[in-house]
Amino acid sequence: MRLGITVNNLSPGDPLQIGRYRVLSRLGRGGMGTVYLGQAPDGQRAALKVINSEYSQHEQFRMRFRREADAAQRVRRFCTAAVLEAALDGDQLYVVTEFVPGPNLEEAVRSGGPLRGSSLDALAVGVATALTAIHGAGVVHRDLKPSNVLLSPVGPRVIDFGIARALDTLSGVTGTGEIIGTPRYMAPEVLRGEPVSPACDVFSWGCLVAFAASGRAPFGGEALHAVLYQVLNTEPVLEGMEAGLRELVAHAMDKDPGRRPTSQQLLDHLVGRSAAPEQTAHSVQAVWQQSPPTLAEPAAWAGSGPGGPHVPGGSAGSGTHAVPGGPGAPTAPAAPGPYAVPGGPGDPTPAAGAGAHAVPVGSGGSWAQDDTRLPAGGDGGRGRAGGAPAEAVRRKKLIAGAAVAALVAAGGFGLYLAFSPSGPPTDLTLLYQDDFTQKSDWSGTYDPANGGKYGYAPEGHYAVDADGENAVQRITAPVPFATAPPATPDPAASPTPTIPGRLLLGADVTVRNGSTGAGEYGLFCRGADATEATRYEFLIDTSGKARIRRAVKSAGGDLTEPAPVEVTKGKPVRLQAECSAGSEGMQLTMWVDGTRVQSVTDPDPLPPGELGMIVRVGESSGATLKTGFDNFTMRGAAPEKKP
Repeated sequence: MRLGITVNNLSPGDPLQIGRYRVLSRLGRGGMGTVYLGQAPDGQRAALKVINSEYSQHEQFRMRFRREADAAQRVRRFCTAAVLEAALDGDQLYVVTEFVPGPNLEEAVRSGGPLRGSSLDALAVGVATALTAIHGAGVVHRDLKPSNVLLSPVGPRVIDFGIARALDTLSGVTGTGEIIGTPRYMAPEVLRGEPVSPACDVFSWGCLVAFAASGRAPFGGEALHAVLYQVLNTEPVLEGMEAGLRELVAHAMDKDPGRRPTSQQLLDHLVGRSAAPEQTAHSVQAVWQQSPPTLAEPAAWAGSGPGGPHVPGGSAGSGTHAVPGGPGAPTAPAAPGPYAVPGGPGDPTPAAGAGAHAVPVGSGGSWAQDDTRLPAGGDGGRGRAGGAPAEAVRRKKLIAGAAVAALVAAGGFGLYLAFSPSGPPTDLTLLYQDDFTQKSDWSGTYDPANGGKYGYAPEGHYAVDADGENAVQRITAPVPFATAPPATPDPAASPTPTIPGRLLLGADVTVRNGSTGAGEYGLFCRGADATEATRYEFLIDTSGKARIRRAVKSAGGDLTEPAPVEVTKGKPVRLQAECSAGSEGMQLTMWVDGTRVQSVTDPDPLPPGELGMIVRVGESSGATLKTGFDNFTMRGAAPEKKP
């Protein structure tokens, strides 16, 4: 079914008011919920994604949805449709996002054909920029596909990032047994039931660019089982791209997630230098506006007209601001409609075999975690030793063309100024995570009435309270890694990997109601507390200051001057901390909501040790600090596999 472009399409069962927004029209309806166009009292229009009651009645779903919505609000607004607010309690769950006028990528390709030249380049860079911002906030999109990329007048915008992950709490399937996600665009490891990671989004990026370039999905198949077989066992068909972009897409779609580039490496390769998302977002907009793709019915997307903006046409599951889990998304491809592309989404015809421009992804060298070039020997014979093939080097880089001219004119930036990415590193493997939905190996159960001041809380987080009786609460993370190899290893025992020398910790932290007075909270690494505390601490205090501290046998001091950060009581912040041993000492870096706030090198590193969470108040201050930790993660270099 396709919706018309008129505004007045509400049925008697649709709400007229959602929160502070007046409902103007219905944009789409799917298995997970319904999307409405709403208008705030100040006239701002937004997309309102209302979750179906069949999901919101599950408490575990509500906890995960709350976490994902909170995390999505921290994603920086680079090539994404910003999450403006969310209703996370009550009977009606919904998320409010920026309304983006324009068709989604699937509709644009079906009506106007594949993207070419600078339009395709801008799409590839724009979506990679969005993923860099999304992953920098500790979020995984989980359902990146053409219908979740909107082609706005100022460039592509990625929507619905992270929200579909809330359905993971329902064991990966909906109530009707459908797969959560779109199999044609899902990474093989997700289809095998393995943990979701940023590498899954990189694979989906490759599928999406391949579709935009050719008008057909890179994996064909009529029935669901056929699609699953092709994604798991066959190589994608890549057509319509220049050699350099095709090379990068091939590596992004490697079956092994450990061999794919990160989203930051995608971005660096596409623009030819170390790229910050804010700069590439401006570049994409400049190129997009100078050479916009041909889109059908542009007047229908202008967002203005009698009675309000026109609502773009499209199926409920794939239209503007599509609902995750909507029709055509989680199920086997539907029968072809009048707008179907052969071999594309919704078409039962298998994709054609490799043609003149089709390149199967070959095996070969893995993508070096600290390199942004294509691996030597890993390009199926098309590359050259030591980096990208010559043709890819000669290929026009987006930054080096019209985008640079636009940036220079707008802000006076140099032609190849090397901006250092300010977000946390994206080249480290996820080694451990816990969202505290279910009890695992962390100590304690939160029960303050009976003296339990730390532990698992019923709301689905790990609560830690510090007060006059327990002024310092130090919680060691139960990671399956040793702090150091055993002095006399047992040859018969399986070796336990040690905590890597380069480490990135992360957690969502909330100052809960009931807190009074001053205190601080954060993460620590290289800890040893036999009798006296030794550790590096990454702290945020209740006045909104961030600092890095070094303690040796309970004595020490700040390594950095306190820096202001934006924190709101009752709202979570994403705190990330890197401890990296190097030739010049221990590099210590701290990010809050994806923004670097502190960085320092300690020339006299502490020895390897434990890691975890810490909450502190003054011993005689009378203060009480109640915190909630969620989505704890540890990233580092993956342990080497023994032959």
